[in-house]
Amino acid sequence: MIELTNKQKCDFFQVGFFVLSDFFRQNEIDEMKTSFQSLQETAFSLANQHLDELEQEKETYAMHRGAQFVLGRIQRGVNSGQPSIRRVAWCGAAEPMLSKYGKDQRLLYVASQLLGSKEMSQLINQAHFKLPGDEVTFECHQDSTHRGYGGNYWQDINGRGSYVQTLTAIDDVTEKNGPVYFIPNTVKLGHLDLPRKLNQCLQTGLFRLEDAVSVEMKAGSIAVSHPYSIHGSQPNRSNNTRYVFINGYAYPGANSRQYTGEGAGRTVVCEYDAVETTTS
Repeated sequence: MIELTNKQKCDFFQVGFFVLSDFFRQNEIDEMKTSFQSLQETAFSLANQHLDELEQEKETYAMHRGAQFVLGRIQRGVNSGQPSIRRVAWCGAAEPMLSKYGKDQRLLYVASQLLGSKEMSQLINQAHFKLPGDEVTFECHQDSTHRGYGGNYWQDINGRGSYVQTLTAIDDVTEKNGPVYFIPNTVKLGHLDLPRKLNQCLQTGLFRLEDAVSVEMKAGSIAVSHPYSIHGSQPNRSNNTRYVFINGYAYPGANSRQYTGEGAGRTVVCEYDAVETTTS
């Protein structure tokens, strides 16, 4: 179990993110990668069954073995017109190994220390793919938007965001293969309703895209981020895959939305006592 330092806690609540290197062992990453490769094969098989829908829609949703496969079509570049994989939501339903790692006690202990609760609701268990030439990107956003902040489905119960998201590098994440970038010190801005108000925020100088920091990680490392932290990612410009495994945990009672996928929203419990969180 990794005991978070005061600096790491401050980085989460103020800077918006931090990285823990060598979090998972190589044999564990190999197991996860095998599951990702299986999901990739399934995703392209499903895409071939939904070609007509992909012609007309930006994204197509296909349920398979309890997981939601979100598929798209490449819009530009040499592979224009070919299917792409946006994400696989609650991927652990289709690949149980990923369900197991999504509730790994090491991840839960990190989240527990930041949430201040041993019990939490796991809302996210997602496989994200960036393949060479697929042009998959994610524009600047806050995870608070996806959780439903400001709506009827979410309450910030603990007053600190009530949500922790972890991103596990299954492949090495490099500057060339589409790393996630964070804009530091944006937690203090609170929920901004991005990306809808992105241009407004930029015009008023609330934050600057030029301040973004790309997070490069070795396979097995994790990035831990706050729901108000502004982030996004660029396309994969390398010749290699960039797989990342995302898991998100909410403070009990914060969420009232039913997420898609068999097992989504499950209650998970950290078996270890979390140290009192400080932010200074």
